[in-house]
Amino acid sequence: MLTSSPDTKTKIMQAALSLVAADGFAGATTARIANKAGLAEGSIYRHFKNKDDLMLSLYRCIKGEVFQAALQGYDKAASPHTRFTHLWQTIFSAYRAMPDSLVFAQRFAETPLMGKEGGKAHNDMACVLTCLRDDGVAAGAFKDITPDLLISLFYAPIITLLRAEITGRQWQQAEIKDACQAAYDSWAVTSGNSAVKL
Repeated sequence: MLTSSPDTKTKIMQAALSLVAADGFAGATTARIANKAGLAEGSIYRHFKNKDDLMLSLYRCIKGEVFQAALQGYDKAASPHTRFTHLWQTIFSAYRAMPDSLVFAQRFAETPLMGKEGGKAHNDMACVLTCLRDDGVAAGAFKDITPDLLISLFYAPIITLLRAEITGRQWQQAEIKDACQAAYDSWAVTSGNSAVKL
């Protein structure tokens, strides 16, 4: 996340990310962020209105990077199963490659800043997942359940598996594939004992 050879703004965001992931929001004071970035504290206020603005910007940056990763190679004309699997696996891989970002996003979601954020960071991915859900319902592959519930079922295994990895569990590729299939099955219309893979 946040390119090599960073500019001052990026250095501030990297420092904030690292501190929040390690010590939580309370531990990430502007003084500590500036110190970790190797800058004067006043540098933060040349790029962000305040600490909240910094944290909101960082959260949106993380979500934007994951969204861009998910769209790499995404084919809107593919089957619902193929599209679902692509999105699930790329989002899992993106967060797996940047565990501090996952921790930051989880901690951010537990703060009052989540209400201030207003959902902007989620809108693009929510639109992609809602479109996938609608296409799958129309094709008879997905249950006709509200999009926000299905989106929750999409993300829950990703978050659960990655939280376990942060604490030391290493998932095998077969287990990750099984988790993706289980998430798909939570969306899918079942025919007998198996989910429809249209």
